[in-house]
Amino acid sequence: MFKKILVTIDGSGPAKLAFSFGVDLAERDGAELVVLTVVPTVPLYVADEGELSYFPRLIDDMEQFHEKLLAEAVQGLQSDHGGLKVTTILRKGNPARNIVEAAREEEVDLIVLGNRGAGRIISWMLGSTSRSVAEACTVPVLIVKDREYCEA
Repeated sequence: MFKKILVTIDGSGPAKLAFSFGVDLAERDGAELVVLTVVPTVPLYVADEGELSYFPRLIDDMEQFHEKLLAEAVQGLQSDHGGLKVTTILRKGNPARNIVEAAREEEVDLIVLGNRGAGRIISWMLGSTSRSVAEACTVPVLIVKDREYCEA
């Protein structure tokens, strides 16, 4: 059914669950898998005045973390799912915007992402990446939820 599936990873539990789901779908359909991670922009106000010297290191640490995420994902796929065609993408900036742009550029026919499970107030204040992607995309978006984060 699907030919090209984009799955996002960020190291969170919900993203790991979505990754597993996306891999299973890609295998089932013989689809190509595009694995995307986005290094989010960190506003300068996050650092206190005395910690500004650490800010460039923080950015480097975040980039290395996301590079490692991609490397580990590919390594796991090669050992457990050798026949799967995989493309990886590392981007920087707003996660929702980058997911939507990558999906368009890669011409995927499904996006799979996790639902972080932030509470209503935090989602209202910060916005929800999964909701933003679902509203902006013209291809199906599968939001994989972990029961741990679902409200009764």
